[in-house]
Amino acid sequence: MLNQTFEFHGAHYAGWWLTCALAAGLLVIMLYRYERRLVPGVVGYALLTLRLLVIGLVLLTWLEPVLTWKLDQQHAARILVALDLSDSTNTTDQYALKAEKLRWARGLGMVGNTAVNARLDRWIAAFATGREPEWVGDQETVDPEKRAALSRARRQHIESLLVEVDKLPRREIARRLLVGAPAPLLPELKRLGPVSLWGFAGKILPLDEQVLAEPLVAPAGLSPGVTSLREALLPALETDPQDPPAAGLVLFTDGHDTTGRDVVAAARSAPAKVRVFPIVLGSELLPKDLSIQSLDAPQTAFKNDRPLLKAVLNTAGFESQEIEVTLEREGTPPVVKKITARGVETPVELELDAHEAGRRQYTFKISPLPGETRDDNNAATLALTVVDDKVHVVLLDDEARWEFRFLDAALRRDTRVDFKDVLFHQPQLGRLPDLYFPHRLAIPDDADLKNSPFADSDLVILGDLPPGELAPAAWNLLEKFVSESGGTLVLGAGKNYFPLAYDLAVVARLLPVTDLRPVDFSVPAAGRGDAANAGSRGFHLQLTPEGENEAFLQFDANPQVNRDTWNSLPEHAWGLFGKAKPGATVFAALQLAGDDPLAAERGSAVIVHQHYGLGQVVWLGIDSTWRWRKRAGDRYHHRFWGQLARWAASNKAAAGNDMVKFGPEKTDVDEGDDALLRARWTPEFLKKFPNVAPRVEIFRTGDSTSAPAFSVIALRPSKAQPLIYEGRAVSLPPHEYRLKLAVAGADLGPREVAADLFVHPKPSLELSDLRSNLELLQQLATATGGKLLRLDEVGQVLELLRPSGQTAVTTSERPLWNHWIMLLAFFALLTAEWALRKFNGLP
Repeated sequence: MLNQTFEFHGAHYAGWWLTCALAAGLLVIMLYRYERRLVPGVVGYALLTLRLLVIGLVLLTWLEPVLTWKLDQQHAARILVALDLSDSTNTTDQYALKAEKLRWARGLGMVGNTAVNARLDRWIAAFATGREPEWVGDQETVDPEKRAALSRARRQHIESLLVEVDKLPRREIARRLLVGAPAPLLPELKRLGPVSLWGFAGKILPLDEQVLAEPLVAPAGLSPGVTSLREALLPALETDPQDPPAAGLVLFTDGHDTTGRDVVAAARSAPAKVRVFPIVLGSELLPKDLSIQSLDAPQTAFKNDRPLLKAVLNTAGFESQEIEVTLEREGTPPVVKKITARGVETPVELELDAHEAGRRQYTFKISPLPGETRDDNNAATLALTVVDDKVHVVLLDDEARWEFRFLDAALRRDTRVDFKDVLFHQPQLGRLPDLYFPHRLAIPDDADLKNSPFADSDLVILGDLPPGELAPAAWNLLEKFVSESGGTLVLGAGKNYFPLAYDLAVVARLLPVTDLRPVDFSVPAAGRGDAANAGSRGFHLQLTPEGENEAFLQFDANPQVNRDTWNSLPEHAWGLFGKAKPGATVFAALQLAGDDPLAAERGSAVIVHQHYGLGQVVWLGIDSTWRWRKRAGDRYHHRFWGQLARWAASNKAAAGNDMVKFGPEKTDVDEGDDALLRARWTPEFLKKFPNVAPRVEIFRTGDSTSAPAFSVIALRPSKAQPLIYEGRAVSLPPHEYRLKLAVAGADLGPREVAADLFVHPKPSLELSDLRSNLELLQQLATATGGKLLRLDEVGQVLELLRPSGQTAVTTSERPLWNHWIMLLAFFALLTAEWALRKFNGLP
């Protein structure tokens, strides 16, 4: 709406200006009376008029007139609607409680109106408590025959509605609520503002409204085997500043999130605050169903290891019944095991064959039983690579502290580890001809890495060594071991010496952290510094998202179980934390009560990784991993160090030569996941070829050697790590691939630099638990200021979104007092007055 107003900005001086104008007007009138005796009356009046107009024009200029336009614009806020199209929403909830089904029927408009809603509430309450509803009220009729007939008719009607609801998948219920119910929601939302429709699963895509005309199908590229509620929030969190604000996000979902990410924290920390209104699809009741909740198995094992497949089965509804599981591998007889279901979850372990080197594919199955909700969630695939090799580890320490003792025992007992250690200072009682552990490190005079104790090592672990214990030549060999031979160096924190007592440039280069500070719970609270919490006996390590994805830090295949395991490990009483260097990756940070995890991550780093030349360095800011043995034995301590040793060996065994190390970040990825491809160059190579443009040619294993590459990925330098070039292979279909590194204008040597990549069908945890997750959705609604709604409460969202319009007032001003027309009029009047006076002979 356009409003025009005429304003005077100088009006606050109006009294003064008017006084001046009246005085000037009085003088002009007196002059007029004098001039009437000299000129005709018409001329006198004309002069008086011109002079009064000049005074009026000056007065108007003093008052500063301004013409103002005000334009009121109504901006309707956007309304976002996101539909969960993951596999779990294709479930029909036949096992749901009758109370739930009746609520859904009322939400869909199949039953209910203002006249009978109170009666429906009574029936729902009765069903919820397991009672038969009182179909006919006492006030309706007293005739027994009429009551019986009416009761029978109502019961049959409700039962027929419940049977019809049984046939509706969750996503179909959502579609009907939007466009198919007697009072569809979508047209009402459009009256409040522009509506943006989205479909999500593992990814999110915009949807055309026309797709709602038919039963919903997940479009290509949506990854329906995964549900990511974080993806569902993207249209609300990542907004264009030019777009009108979002009034809210209406989220149709069953609350599944199979990514393991903290969607509530993401919504809380988002810069764009948008209310989320989850509308719950599905039953809260755990269905009668057999499914695979998780599979935990190593991707790589050494020959004659005994790798275990640990599976957790959902066995709700089959408690105490016998269940048959099968492990199949092509070319070998299946392994069959019968177990008794313990409850809603049943663990099972099977040993994988590692007697021969090579790669093998397995299929794990649960034999279907009558009465299952669905049987397409009873199987999953996995792969295992068996290598005929050992990990070569060297451990260096000053004295037999607790960390050394337990680490020495763990690695000596690992049959796949070739272990050597050096303990520089040992107690001597004179009972043995020599010390128990080696106490000297033989460093060659020529400082040649090939003749050094690190020559064949995959992993070197350095403990709390005094500054003078390793000569500068030994440190230089360690640096070459990492940067030139692709080895892994673990630098452990020490209370006495390392690294705070060091002032060596090579140590500063190798350390992935700076500004190291101790946290010590063994001293009184007043002396601990700002990092400690006076009410605690120690601190826990908080894994970062990068740490949760790292293989050697995984105690369980289930991300949430792994996270809970780390949080439940015994606390550490002492540690060194610091600031991660640019380009380093923080795997775990110091986490104390009251800390903000996002702010503390890089500033309180405890486990940090950085690539260094062809190799890598890991900083471990604690000296008490032995504490993890408390009431757990080898379960966590031995697994951590065993996985770390194998991880180090896989890095050194990566494809490459003296110029580059190349390979995928993970040799095995699931369908739909990106494969990160990485090449690490030596500084000498990049100096020789500064404009190198590497690419990865991807070939399908089994295709003809003359066939063109299935895909080509360009590698680009990492901003934080200039020696590393990276690229991503996106959405490769399940298959085995050969990755070949190629460089235009540079020679990589006579042997091709290539690695293997295995893409597996996505193991769908989507169907492992079909309950609706009300708790997560309630947390999400509370965190964003929204509200959780059930299907028969959908209409409330209209009122909650009602104040969705915003009025923007645009004001434009045009000053008139200093306009050129005013100046022109002023001089025109003065000129006319002067000309008239002179023409009539006046002075």
